[in-house]
Amino acid sequence: MHLIQKGKIFFALALCLPFVSIQAHHSIVGEFDTAVEFQLQGTITEVEWFNPHIWLYMDVTSESGEIENWQCEMGSPNQLIRLGWAKEDLPIGTVIIAKANPARDGSNTCSTRTITLEDGTPVFSRSGNR
Repeated sequence: MHLIQKGKIFFALALCLPFVSIQAHHSIVGEFDTAVEFQLQGTITEVEWFNPHIWLYMDVTSESGEIENWQCEMGSPNQLIRLGWAKEDLPIGTVIIAKANPARDGSNTCSTRTITLEDGTPVFSRSGNR
């Protein structure tokens, strides 16, 4: 392949890179119904402390008595670290109450707004208030 052709291909691929990272991130309003806020109480089963968002998984007992697994999106690790949060603040087995916005697709997925312990002690807020 000719050197000029290789340069053109490389340049074209380099132009596409910014769009890949833009598409990887989503709009909260696009994925979650921010006009609806609901509350979940459950037990933490897993915490994924990775970019671009922290994901918290919890078992919630439904009104019919069945255990449902929920996944709750939180802020980015860097954002929460700057606000004084650490992964250890929400250990597995902790019972929490989460105020959240539901996923638009109807799945057991939500965007978490605030988290409190079972006794009402505030643990997390998207606004950074403890």
